[in-house]
Amino acid sequence: MNIAKSAAFTVVFLFGMLVCEFAWADPAADYAKLPLCQLNAEGTGLAVEPCRTAPAKSPMPRRPVPQIVQRMPDLKRAPPVAMPAAPPSTSIQSLLDRPHAPVPVTGCDAAGCIGANGVRYNNAGGGVVAPSGKVCNRSGAMIQC
Repeated sequence: MNIAKSAAFTVVFLFGMLVCEFAWADPAADYAKLPLCQLNAEGTGLAVEPCRTAPAKSPMPRRPVPQIVQRMPDLKRAPPVAMPAAPPSTSIQSLLDRPHAPVPVTGCDAAGCIGANGVRYNNAGGGVVAPSGKVCNRSGAMIQC
């Protein structure tokens, strides 16, 4: 049984080598064996087909070509961009008229609440009044004037 396997393996291996030899044959060597191309007696076709073209002259003659080098165009720089003017500063009065950030409440009693900033806000109806006399809103644990 071992001899049959070995013989079959050898036959397959040799057949594979033969296929590879033909598959990887050098086409340049086959081309070199062809005769040079020549016209038939009437001059209407090739005398023998297939054929190979005549070899190139050694060295190939070079044809002179003038070299044209043009100048790079001059580029104009972009004008510098002016910085925008600073926005006008806000006046102190407009800052005082704006609503301030909410202040957390630290503790409350029946008369009012004390904010985290240490200011006492007195109860007045549905809201509270700051020491400056402004009416402020109380929403949970925050007071905003």
